[in-house]
Amino acid sequence: MNRVKSLRMITGIFSYTFFLPIIGLSNQTYWIPRNPPKAQYEISAKIDTLEKKISGRETITLKNTSTNDITVLAINWSLDSKSDIFIFLDGEILPVSDMNKNGVLAFPLIYPLPSPLKPGEKVRLVVEFSSAGQIRNTREIALTGWHPRLWWDGIDTYDSYKVKLDYPQNYALAVSGRLNKKTGFYEHDGIRNCGIYLRLDLLVKQKMIEDVLVTAYFTQEGSDCAKLCLKTAVDVIRFYKQWLGFFPFKFLNIIPGADRPMGGFPFAPGIVVIHGQEKFDEMPFFHWQWITAHEIGHQYWGEYVFDDENSWLWIGLGVYADREYSLYREIGTEKHSNMMKRYLWGVENQYDTFSDLTAFQIREISFDYNNVIKHGKGFSIISALECVLGKHIFFHIYRRCLDEYAGKYLNYRDFWRICEQESGQDLTWFFEQWVRSNDFLSYGIVSQKSIQEGKRYISHVKIKRFGSLKMPVPVKATFKDGTSEIKYTDRLFDVNFLVFESSAELKEAVIDPENKLAMIRDTLFVSSGELKEKISRLPWSNAGGKAVELFNQAQEIKLKDFRSWYKLGLALFNSGNDEKVLYSMQQAYESDPNDFGTIVWLGHMHDLKGEREKAIEYYKLALQKDTGETLRHDQW
Repeated sequence: MNRVKSLRMITGIFSYTFFLPIIGLSNQTYWIPRNPPKAQYEISAKIDTLEKKISGRETITLKNTSTNDITVLAINWSLDSKSDIFIFLDGEILPVSDMNKNGVLAFPLIYPLPSPLKPGEKVRLVVEFSSAGQIRNTREIALTGWHPRLWWDGIDTYDSYKVKLDYPQNYALAVSGRLNKKTGFYEHDGIRNCGIYLRLDLLVKQKMIEDVLVTAYFTQEGSDCAKLCLKTAVDVIRFYKQWLGFFPFKFLNIIPGADRPMGGFPFAPGIVVIHGQEKFDEMPFFHWQWITAHEIGHQYWGEYVFDDENSWLWIGLGVYADREYSLYREIGTEKHSNMMKRYLWGVENQYDTFSDLTAFQIREISFDYNNVIKHGKGFSIISALECVLGKHIFFHIYRRCLDEYAGKYLNYRDFWRICEQESGQDLTWFFEQWVRSNDFLSYGIVSQKSIQEGKRYISHVKIKRFGSLKMPVPVKATFKDGTSEIKYTDRLFDVNFLVFESSAELKEAVIDPENKLAMIRDTLFVSSGELKEKISRLPWSNAGGKAVELFNQAQEIKLKDFRSWYKLGLALFNSGNDEKVLYSMQQAYESDPNDFGTIVWLGHMHDLKGEREKAIEYYKLALQKDTGETLRHDQW
C-alpha cells in the first residue's frame, strides 16, 4: 500500500471524529456540546439603504440541553469600525472577554457568563447590534449572516426565528419565514439560518400548494420563465409531499440570479435562486422544470438535513430527488446523464476521483471538483447504490435519513451505516470502491446468441468486466416478440454468462437499460492507475505482444509516469520494436530528465539507428547525471 493511500485511510478514519476546540479564559473555558443546543431568535431590524446599514434588537433564548455546565458563550460577530454590539443579561451589560478587548481574538466574540448555565436551565440575552459592512449594492441586497448568532465553531443548529423588518417599501422582500399578518413577524420553527433578499423593480406572484406558500420574484423580462418556474414549483412540492410525506417549510421563495441560464443554488432555507430567467428562450423547456425541481430537492438535503459544504452526499441525494420528479413527469433524464458524464470525463482525463477528502485536500485540487466530484460522482454513487439495493430498500434508507437527521449533520459514514442496517448487507465493497478509490465502472457485452430448443429459445449473453470497479450490473434481454427480461451479473466474476429463456428469438441485449450507471462504454478505455499496474506486472524480457498492447494504450491515454515508460522500453527491447523503445525512453526522460539509466538508453537507441553523434550527446549528458550507483540488466 502506498503512502498516499495509507494517509487517506487514516484521514478517512478520523475525519468524522468530533473534536472540541478549547479556548482558555481564566477559570472558564469555551467548549462545544456534541449536539449544540437550539436557540430562539426574536429580531426587530431596520435596513437603511441610504447609509447601507443594518441595525436591530434581538432576544436570544437558549436552553442548555447538554449534560455539562455552559460557562462561556460565543457570538458570530466582530468588534471593528463597521460593527457594534451590546449584550444584556438580566438588564446588565454582559462584558466581552479580555481576549477580544486586547485584540488576541478578533472573531468570534467570547462572553463569560456571570454564573454557569446548568443542564436544563435557560438564559435570555437581549442584543443590540448594527453593521455597516454587509450592504454593498443597494439595488439588490442578499443577506444570510446579517445578525448576531450563537457560534458553535461553524456547526449549524436548527433554530426558531421571528423576524420583523423595517425596510424601504419600494423593495420586494423575501425572508426565510412565513409572514404572520397579526404580529408582522416572519416566523418559522426550525431553520439553520434566516436569509433576507431585497431588490428593486421586481414583480411578485404567489400560489398555494396545500399548506405551502410559493412566491416567485422576477423582472418584467423574466416573467415568462418565472411563471413556468412557479407552476413547476407547485407541481414539484406536490410530488415531493406525496412521495416523501412532507415538505420541510411552509414557504418557498424563488428569486432571480445571474443574467445567464447556468443553473441555480439554495440561497437560504426556503429561498432558491434560478439563474438567467430573462433568457428563457436560450434553454429548452425541460431545463427550467429540472432546475426548479433540483433546487427544491436541496431544501431537503442541505437546508433540512445538513451536510458539509464540500460533501458529495447532499448533492447526490438532492439530485436523486429531482431525477425521481423527472421520471414522474417524463421530462427526460438528460441532465442526470450529463452529470455522470462530467465524472466520467474526469476519469478519462486521469483525475484523482477519490471522494473521501478533507477540506484541506479539496482546496489543493486543481480541476473542477464541484462538477466532476460533488455533482458528477456524487450523483453517480447514489444512483449506483439504488441500482444495487433496489428502489424499495433505497426509499426506506432515503426516508429514514430525512427522519433521523432533520436539523443535524449527515456524513457518508452514517449514511453507509443506515444503508447496511436497512439492507441487511455488508456494503464495504461498495463504498470502498465508489468513495475511497479511483476505481471506475466498465462492463461490456462480448457475445450474444439465441438457440431454439423445441418451441423455446435459449439465449446466452456473455458480459466482461473492463473497468477496475466490480459490482452487479443489470442486463436487459429484449426478444423479437416485444417481451423482455432483466438479470444481474455477479460482481465476483470478471466474466458472466447470463442465460435467458423465451418464446421468441433474442433481438438484443443491453447493459444498464435505464442509464442509471456512470459507466465507461468504450471497452478499450483503461485508467492510468490500472494501466500502470498492468505495466508493472510485465516480465522484464519476452513480454511479446502484451508489451505492445500496453504501449499502445499508454500512448492513447498520454500516460505520464516515468517508471511505466521505462519498464515498457525495457520490456519491448528484445522484441525488435526499436522505435517503440526509443519513444518509451523519450517519455520516461520527459517525466524525469535526471535519470541516468534513461539517458544512457536514449544513447543506445540512437546508436542502433546509426545516429552516433546524437548518441554521444546523450552519453555525455548521462555522465553529468551519474550518481555512482550500479545499473544492471541481468535479463540480458
